[in-house]
Amino acid sequence: MGRAILTAPVRRWRRFRYRRLLRRMAGPRLLRAFAEAYPQARFVEIGSNDGSKYDHLREHIVSGAWRGIMVEPVPYVFERLRANYGHLERVALENVAVADRDGSLPFYHVAEASEEERAQLPDWYDTIGSFHREAVASHASKIPGLEERIVTTDVPTVTFRTLLERNGYDQVDLVLIDTEGYDAEILATIDFDVHRPRLVIYEHFHLPAAERRATRARLEAHGYETMEEGFDTFCLDTRADDALTRAWRGLRPAVPGVSAEDERASA
Repeated sequence: MGRAILTAPVRRWRRFRYRRLLRRMAGPRLLRAFAEAYPQARFVEIGSNDGSKYDHLREHIVSGAWRGIMVEPVPYVFERLRANYGHLERVALENVAVADRDGSLPFYHVAEASEEERAQLPDWYDTIGSFHREAVASHASKIPGLEERIVTTDVPTVTFRTLLERNGYDQVDLVLIDTEGYDAEILATIDFDVHRPRLVIYEHFHLPAAERRATRARLEAHGYETMEEGFDTFCLDTRADDALTRAWRGLRPAVPGVSAEDERASA
């Protein structure tokens, strides 16, 4: 209990610094410009967690008229997502994972922690589920005893196309992917000739350098302009000469793109 009391001010300070950084970052500014251009945006968020923790989209989903699909495969985290968004009829909640097939696959995540345990753990503790066990295990230096906390759950899987079809969508305006290292594989399954969202955001942090470069190049080959900032890559279809394209071209990343490999190299 004493340690929890000592760490509380540290966590508040980190949240304060995070909020200050957000005001300078290009990503949130881009999303505000997108929300102005698409006040009734259709979106898909893959890897939603509880829809609150470090979520790029929350303010626009809750306060606006956006409608879409939020995907979270971990059962106990999904229950938190449902508690946060279950009252919004315009948002469909899917307790599945998006993959290259309809069926089921083993998914690696951390065991649910008690409230007392959570006081000793990073506040992002339960955000690190992945199809890649090594992506979860890579956080061992920050979570004591992580190996013993990793569990495997067989989760239902759907393709991106199936996800849209069963929720009645032909097209969406925004796709956000945050899947701890599986982002590139999901993007590879999306047919951008059929489904062409105006804005795509994915986490590159856990991608190996070659895959990180190849994924960005693939989006650029489909006509998107791209920008890395922090853990994420932002991709905008700029074919329309409109206010959103002009806002995009005025943005500069507040911090460079970083990856787990970068962190290991600098340690």
